[in-house]
Amino acid sequence: MIIEKPDAEYPYSDEKAAHPRAGSSGQEREQPPPYAEGSIRPTSNVDNVPSSSQINSVFRPTMQQHVNCISLLSKHNALAGSYIIDAELPGSPLAHLSKWHGRKARKHMTKHNIVPNATFQTRHGYINLDLATAGGTSVPNKAYVQVMSRHGKVNINLFALQEHKHICLEVKTRHSPIVLFVPPNFQGALQLHSKRGNVKFLPAFAQQARTVQANDDGALVLFGQGEISLAEPDSEGLDFCSLESRHGKLTVGISGVDVLETAEGKSLIKKLGAMVLGPDIMRTVDKLNDTLRDRPTVLHQ
Repeated sequence: MIIEKPDAEYPYSDEKAAHPRAGSSGQEREQPPPYAEGSIRPTSNVDNVPSSSQINSVFRPTMQQHVNCISLLSKHNALAGSYIIDAELPGSPLAHLSKWHGRKARKHMTKHNIVPNATFQTRHGYINLDLATAGGTSVPNKAYVQVMSRHGKVNINLFALQEHKHICLEVKTRHSPIVLFVPPNFQGALQLHSKRGNVKFLPAFAQQARTVQANDDGALVLFGQGEISLAEPDSEGLDFCSLESRHGKLTVGISGVDVLETAEGKSLIKKLGAMVLGPDIMRTVDKLNDTLRDRPTVLHQ
């Protein structure tokens, strides 16, 4: 495992992560009603979140949902949406009795005798999720969430954790990268494991995280204040994240603070041109293109 140092040119955002309180929502058969005031609208740090023009489906809902005991499983569909995990909501015990889920996913958390509150799993599709925890009481609890994809990229923006509502998040891929943003009030440990990929911390996260254990295959990182060295998946009062990929890269940042580097303005042709012609010539070409683009068009009669 290679832990990369953060680059100085990463942009920063002044946007702060929200710390919402939970609300209730109803769901009708034809069209979900608008949420009341206080409903959370996260701003994801990931640039490939599906646009609003995409078709609303059970796998990619356009409205934010308050859920518990939800299980979304697909072989080829992408999974996307904004979900507020409320462990206090009533849920159906049948949600996690899928044959495929029982064979592939359930074995991970059950070694800690844990039944997940939410499971998102696909074989070939990507996964883009905005997640948060909430609850209607001040009683401490923890939401357990599984996210798995064999070949699809996984992007998770954990944008808010309500006070006393902690999370245990398990993310796993075989070949694809994982990007995770945690909120500033995250308090616990992150277990990172990548056999052939590498691990990258974005600047703000790198400044606040403390690596307590690292080897060629992974690292254990603490993030937050207080006594967090004993954080485990089933620890009370602490958060825990497990990121695992056999070949994919792992990237971790702070929601609302770190911004993932994009390839905007750096297409493959420009990169190849800079390698062959040199960066100075490519800058001259870009200036010439801008000049020609700004010139008024003259129509000859």
